[in-house]
Amino acid sequence: MDIIAKNPETNIDKINLFTLSAFVPILDERRAEIEKIEKRTFKYGQRHRHNLDVYYPDLPVLTPNAKVPVLFFVYGGGYNTGSRQFPPPYEMGYRALGSFFAQRGFITVIPDYRLVPEARFPAASQDIRDAIIWVKDNAETIRSSSTGSTQELDPEHIFVMGHSAGAAHVKVMTMYEELRKTLPPLRGVIWNAGPWFFDVRGESFHTSGPVRYYFGTPEQQREREPRTLWNNLTDEEIQAHPEILLVQAEREPDWLQVTGLEIMKDLKRRLGREPKRIIGAGHNHVSPNWALCSGQGEQWGHEVTEWMKERIVASTGS
Repeated sequence: MDIIAKNPETNIDKINLFTLSAFVPILDERRAEIEKIEKRTFKYGQRHRHNLDVYYPDLPVLTPNAKVPVLFFVYGGGYNTGSRQFPPPYEMGYRALGSFFAQRGFITVIPDYRLVPEARFPAASQDIRDAIIWVKDNAETIRSSSTGSTQELDPEHIFVMGHSAGAAHVKVMTMYEELRKTLPPLRGVIWNAGPWFFDVRGESFHTSGPVRYYFGTPEQQREREPRTLWNNLTDEEIQAHPEILLVQAEREPDWLQVTGLEIMKDLKRRLGREPKRIIGAGHNHVSPNWALCSGQGEQWGHEVTEWMKERIVASTGS
């Protein structure tokens, strides 16, 4: 983590490969430990990207229903890149993330979803919703690991964490009317460094490229961006929304720092309380996910785990 923390650069394009390369040898040294966690792949839909990986905990956390809670992780990638499985030498990235949360007792699921140019709003969020529904409906199919152990997942204790563009897709999934009405109940959502709105002063990423292609014209972007969807919810719909945990790196780019502060204000205004937020100390936008299972910079992951476990305990009386 020292090399990450000492690099002052915050531009995502400039730190991406630098960050991944810094963690490759660290994770490779821990490969055997990471791969002790079993992973199985399933197809949840008909399209070529409709696949997901399931990570099975050795020592599962048990919910009040004596079943195993589930964490979905939705990666980012700027709407036009990203995969649950990277090619060598970066293949341990999300493998390590899935193993980290499985080691802490959660059945962990990482789905692929459609990307630009195949996908336009709200296709990616539809895919994530469909993956959640598939896992819920196919609990018997995925409950048995290849070692013969069985883990009955708990559909009443599903958490979803999205990072960067993945966080935007999670927000849309829970707030866009045609999706949220068909989404199974979620125990909580973790918004990790994703956009809240796109028209940030001094930034032009929304005027062309993947954001423009996926979310549409500037007028359509303003209608579809998470902030607008949140503000359009009724008070009853706000109260019914899954509980929210905010996560961001200490050194996010300026535009994410700006939108992160606005998220805090908007949530407090509608919820009547300050949302809980975790700051990844020393991290840039890319590094938190890659730090998991590295033995360095993992504190944010432990805090997320504790937040989820608190929600599980709190559900006993709900």
